[in-house]
Amino acid sequence: MLGSRRTPEARGTAIDTSPLARTAVSLLGTALLAAGAFAVFLTTNSAGASTLIAAGTVLISLALFANRLQSVEGGGFKLQLGAAVAAKLREAGEADATGDTEGADRLRREAQRLLAAMEPLAERYEEIREGGPASRARSTAMSDLVQQAQTIAKLGLLDPAEVEQLFRSNEDGSRVMALGLMRGDSRLASLSIATQVVRRPRSSFEQFQALRVCEQIALRGVTKDQRQAILDAIETARQNGTLITGRDYSRENLSRRIEDVLRSAEPV
Repeated sequence: MLGSRRTPEARGTAIDTSPLARTAVSLLGTALLAAGAFAVFLTTNSAGASTLIAAGTVLISLALFANRLQSVEGGGFKLQLGAAVAAKLREAGEADATGDTEGADRLRREAQRLLAAMEPLAERYEEIREGGPASRARSTAMSDLVQQAQTIAKLGLLDPAEVEQLFRSNEDGSRVMALGLMRGDSRLASLSIATQVVRRPRSSFEQFQALRVCEQIALRGVTKDQRQAILDAIETARQNGTLITGRDYSRENLSRRIEDVLRSAEPV
């Protein structure tokens, strides 16, 4: 889904993390997920398909995270995208039953978008970034992944500590996806992480995402100390020359918009 997660304490049921076990679980999960997606998007059997998708998603999640997780807690994964997809599909089935075909189609499209968000986003980001030189197409592809992270965040299944843990994994893809999650749910936004990236970004793309988080925080209202922290981070970035790359002034322009917001609003 998003990237690596490290569980500090092993609790609950141990997982066989051998390559053979991960492969078997992944294949079974993929088969169930594919069967469910086929049933949903090519038929109207939402109820049965939602069960297949939920089961398949849990198995794929186990395979994706097996090398990082040591156990499964009683409540299951926080990132229960499968449950969210299944819920959308149940609602679609109910809409069909009442004759609301337009609403059912909309719910199925939403479920389809959530299915797309199940891919390992952090790994995919790193593949795209390392796959070629900077270009508009590459930036668009990376932005699409951030939008998928925002979609996940909007489900409300994460808490700030989990997102911070994702960022602290220190992998480039995980850091960017953590910022994407913050953009998707303001409750997850971390000022300390965002200003840290603005000051010392690993890439222009990462810095842009951090600035967007700062903008989001600024627009919802900040204290005097928070305002100064953002202004200081922007000034540091400006002084070290990271806000402008060649003819790309997008980060400098965004920074100036943030500064205008902060200087025109009263601290909360």
